[in-house]
Amino acid sequence: MTVMRSERPARRWKEAFPVGNGKTAVMVYGGIRRERLDFNDATLWSGYPKNHDDPAAKEALGRARKAVLDGRYAEAEGIVRRDMDGDYSEAYMPLGTVYVTVKGETGGEYGRYLDLSSGVLTVRSGKIERKIFVSEAGNAAVCSFESDAPFGISLRARTPHKGGTRRIGDLFVLQGNAPDRALPNYLRTAMFPISYREGKAAAFCLAVRAESDGRVNVTSGGMTVKGAKYVRLYMRTDTGFKGYDEMPENSADEVSRRCADSLAGEKFDITKLEAEHKAAFSERTGRQRAEFAEVTDSTETLYARARAGKADAQTVQLLYDLGKYMIVCGSADGQPLNLQGQWNKSRRPPWSSNLTTNINFEMNYWAASACGLNESLVAFRKAAAEIAERGAKTAKTNFGMSGFCCNHNVDIWRNTSPVKGDPQYMYSPLCGAWIACEVYRHGKTSGEGYGADVVAEAARFCLDYLIEKDGRLTVAPSVSPETKFVCEGGQSAVGEGSAFELSVIAQTLAYCAESAADEDLRARAKDALARLAPLGTSAIGLAEWQGGRDSAEKGHRHFSPLFGVYPGRIVTRGSAEFSAAEKLFGYRLANSTPGIGWSAAWAMCLAARFGDPAAAQRAFYGFTSRSVLPNFFGFHPPCYFQIDGNLGFVAGINETLVTNDDGVLTFLPALLSVLPSGRVRGLMSDGAALAFEWKDGKIVYARSERTVSARRDNIAEDAVLENIELE
Repeated sequence: MTVMRSERPARRWKEAFPVGNGKTAVMVYGGIRRERLDFNDATLWSGYPKNHDDPAAKEALGRARKAVLDGRYAEAEGIVRRDMDGDYSEAYMPLGTVYVTVKGETGGEYGRYLDLSSGVLTVRSGKIERKIFVSEAGNAAVCSFESDAPFGISLRARTPHKGGTRRIGDLFVLQGNAPDRALPNYLRTAMFPISYREGKAAAFCLAVRAESDGRVNVTSGGMTVKGAKYVRLYMRTDTGFKGYDEMPENSADEVSRRCADSLAGEKFDITKLEAEHKAAFSERTGRQRAEFAEVTDSTETLYARARAGKADAQTVQLLYDLGKYMIVCGSADGQPLNLQGQWNKSRRPPWSSNLTTNINFEMNYWAASACGLNESLVAFRKAAAEIAERGAKTAKTNFGMSGFCCNHNVDIWRNTSPVKGDPQYMYSPLCGAWIACEVYRHGKTSGEGYGADVVAEAARFCLDYLIEKDGRLTVAPSVSPETKFVCEGGQSAVGEGSAFELSVIAQTLAYCAESAADEDLRARAKDALARLAPLGTSAIGLAEWQGGRDSAEKGHRHFSPLFGVYPGRIVTRGSAEFSAAEKLFGYRLANSTPGIGWSAAWAMCLAARFGDPAAAQRAFYGFTSRSVLPNFFGFHPPCYFQIDGNLGFVAGINETLVTNDDGVLTFLPALLSVLPSGRVRGLMSDGAALAFEWKDGKIVYARSERTVSARRDNIAEDAVLENIELE
């Protein structure tokens, strides 16, 4: 059991602790005399359903394709930029903030404690103890105050949107409307980046109900409780969101009345509610456990050590358990984890806090099935199904093709067309196939065997999108996320047959060939896979594009050309492509400064596949010393919270402990030096639950639920092995 312990209240958002239930998310500051609770609701986004697809893009695709094949890359990029774009996606919104002022004996000993196994945050300040958790079963955030001595509280709230507060019966309500439009934060010169003028966006509310043995008074401006020994606040959020393709309810009064009526009618038993929450939360987090060290130091101490480049086993344990915790309390059966999970404080969050599908959205869930967190994958799978449904329209309208596609910025309205901007990020139609591969991979990892349907539809688009050149199938125009190559006339993001896109297509076709119900589609996938152009090479290893073209940035943060190594399995150990990929990986690391959270996590996963503990070590120290906030949230420079670093870290540690190549396990392929000994149980790999223990860097015990194969690497001679056959 890991507990995040802080010796002082949070002064800023980046010091606060998160709680949530997959819908309502709260950042808790734990103030001594004033508690601050920042609320989000996973369904509160700017905007409403819009169609950004463009039938004229079909003709532009032909022109861009010809320009690429003729070697006119700069011209091809211009065509994609001008004639194949759509519009910006919408942004994930904060809901509001609740302030609770405590009047009583709060001086004396202080501590903040977030139990990462049970999902309960406790604040002890003087004689008053408060507990905060968000119940999934009760659909409410709970904040309870208790003391032996009488105390009082006063509560008020505010929202950054157009709205206000009111009283409905015995409840205090904060309500308002999201913006109709919120432009990305990187458009710094936009005249009116946030607009409420249309009045079409979703309404929202936060209803607060108090139970106490004291005197409760509720007004339109707030709530007070006097002479109490306990106060229990039950808080419920709601929005007008109805579905990705439906106009939302925009009447704040209507949403507030519905929410208030539902909360007023609840009969909560605080003891039962907390016990049920702890039991359900702990059952999920406890299915799989990794034990590296007991976390005894405070977050302040661990943070100082990490920033000084001295992260240790306690740091690994805290970050690992925090990542699992964030998956459980950030994702259930509603909306999936976005770029900031569910915790966002800004109306113009970094990159709109989208589902950024050229790495970040997928990485959020890399560890979920391996850690047995299958309930948290429901939201991911539902989002993938909606993206496939909406993306079928984009595939037909923009490309005249079957199946579905999806570009790199997706919001709650499931925009799947390109956005505006540079083709290095705005144009990436194979992100839909990547998502499909992830859904299928999770089905294999968990042993539940789902995802064949979405892979089949992604494969249909891939088959239509491929073109024949010199007897091989390739892609043009083709991009590699967020990078360019040098060409005549400068640089271009648009070339032929990027290693990223060819690998995504290869993995999609391979999964389709083994799983599609349609026999004709399976045959077509196998045939196309056999005819697919091989990945190109250059002097530095695997080439970013065909023709030996490499990224103009030597140490580029994206490892997109290595998709086939991880998270894909299409580039396998022992092949020439694997050796070229390993060479490129080394080149990238040698020419970069490690540290960006998600990039470091990806590097750890790749280091494990390549059996390179030094690279894993470098990525680990880079992340912990450069890209961790005081509350151990990961960030992207300059200082933007991105949850992918936290969640990708869990996957990175998992891979360094055991990796799977073509069904053959390798234990401890890239073990961190700070973890010479430890144990793991319940880690899933291709449907088998693994338990193992290591000492001094060698496996001394390993067990699988069913018979699996493993390499002899890093296994002690006298190791006890159950259902594990060594090759």
